[in-house]
Amino acid sequence: MSDLAPYPRALTGRRSLIVALTTAGVALAGGGVTSAGGGGTSGGGVSAPNPPKLSGVSCIERCAGLRQVTVGGKIQLSGKALKFTDKVRFPTQEGTAAVKPSSVKPSTVEAKVPDGAKDAKPRVEDEFGQVAKSPTAIDVVPESQLPEPGSFRLVDASVGSDDFYFYGVNKPTLRYMFNGDGPTDVRIDLVRQNGKSVTRSWVEEKVEPNAQQTLEWNGVGDNGKAAENGSYQFRIGGVGDTLSDGSGTAFGYHDHKFPLRGAHDYGDGIGAGRGHQGQDVFAKCGTEIQAARGGKVQFKGYQGSGAGNYVVIDGKKSKFDYVYMHLRKKAEVSEGENVRTGERIGENGDTGNASGCHLHFEMWSAPGWYEGGHFISPTKKLKQWDKWS
Repeated sequence: MSDLAPYPRALTGRRSLIVALTTAGVALAGGGVTSAGGGGTSGGGVSAPNPPKLSGVSCIERCAGLRQVTVGGKIQLSGKALKFTDKVRFPTQEGTAAVKPSSVKPSTVEAKVPDGAKDAKPRVEDEFGQVAKSPTAIDVVPESQLPEPGSFRLVDASVGSDDFYFYGVNKPTLRYMFNGDGPTDVRIDLVRQNGKSVTRSWVEEKVEPNAQQTLEWNGVGDNGKAAENGSYQFRIGGVGDTLSDGSGTAFGYHDHKFPLRGAHDYGDGIGAGRGHQGQDVFAKCGTEIQAARGGKVQFKGYQGSGAGNYVVIDGKKSKFDYVYMHLRKKAEVSEGENVRTGERIGENGDTGNASGCHLHFEMWSAPGWYEGGHFISPTKKLKQWDKWS
């Protein structure tokens, strides 16, 4: 077992303890309330949030093309700060027609096209009266221009693996092929299998049929945030068609990977009567260690009286630093290098103050390892990652 007492930042022999100072907030004069949009104050009320902003529009139901829709069809407007959208306005011969959106999310709004709508750029209006106009137009076409049902026929779809990890060595990559009558606008939705909620949507314009196509996902949803842990599946179809569940496109997606890649047993955790600051995981000497979460290598070094060969990684889009101790040899990554989740960083060993080959694993809160953060117990998280990886 490790016999590690709390140790100073001097492990590296190069840096002293960094103290993070936080300035306390100062009350606004006159008892004003800061506006939700971050601009100024008001006399006890809250002003409007950031105004909506649109980046584009596309057809999703009853479509003759990417931006061609029939009356009664549905469009999707994309942008930012859309969660307070109250109305979608369509130009008509008489002026404008306002409809209630059928779906509102922070980055997308969906609405049906009303009678009388004409070719133009639709607008959104939020609960505070703030308006945004689409930079691209939608064409309202007659039903005679709708494609014949079944013109898009999915032949094959796959992702090539059962599990992927955020910022991982491999990204989920959809490969698909379809039959059709010519170049087709293709819509692809990535859905959570639990509830079928859409995490990310793409529209690929003028895709050639009868040829393999690829689409790579970076693990980020339409909301700009890293996707949640869970099971996912791609759904594919022509724009305006009913999307098909791609057989073979189901996969698991996770935010971390269990770092010790072999048979293992859990040892001492936080405390252990001697100031232990992490979790010991025992395994055969030389067992591969991978990055539980990718990120930037912050420190790499050796401490004979405690950690042995060790490495610290600042997690990508994470609030934590991850510390790996008692590596058999020097870590196989360099300070300042970016590593991926699941990338090899070394082997299990017993260097430093250790009895038996094991990984001593620590997690530190922001702002980081001996930078004003504090260690937390990683045991529960390790066992969770262990179940799926």
